[in-house]
Amino acid sequence: MLKLLRRKDAPPTPLTGRDDTHVTDWTQNLVLFFRILALFQLAKGMIHWGLLISISDAGTGRVANEYLAANIYFAVLDPVAGVGLWLTSSWGAVLWLLAAVSQIAICLGFPEIFGPMWPLMAFNGVAILFYILLTWKVAQVSDD
Repeated sequence: MLKLLRRKDAPPTPLTGRDDTHVTDWTQNLVLFFRILALFQLAKGMIHWGLLISISDAGTGRVANEYLAANIYFAVLDPVAGVGLWLTSSWGAVLWLLAAVSQIAICLGFPEIFGPMWPLMAFNGVAILFYILLTWKVAQVSDD
């Protein structure tokens, strides 16, 4: 009966009633990326807290103020960014970008603080590029 009422040149109606599958797929990919990155940020924050605790427990020798300041900065920023990323909020992405760019800048500009951490810098660089790609795809598909 439905076949008789439809014109021959009209496009077929979707069976599922949903035509936003591409938007949903890219959005889900971005959420999955945020969640994986959030776990990484939380773990990295706990590593910095562990470094701070081990420094205070050692009690012997002096630690450079720059090393302490950088560890405190990342010990606070990384877990907060991780929580924001897990909640998929925009402030979480901004804090993560701040932490990632700061980590790259400190490792490149001041290698005496943390040493050459090439794997971490490479991971942050690839993650930033992947984030840009995912947000561009979400925006591109949602505009269509």
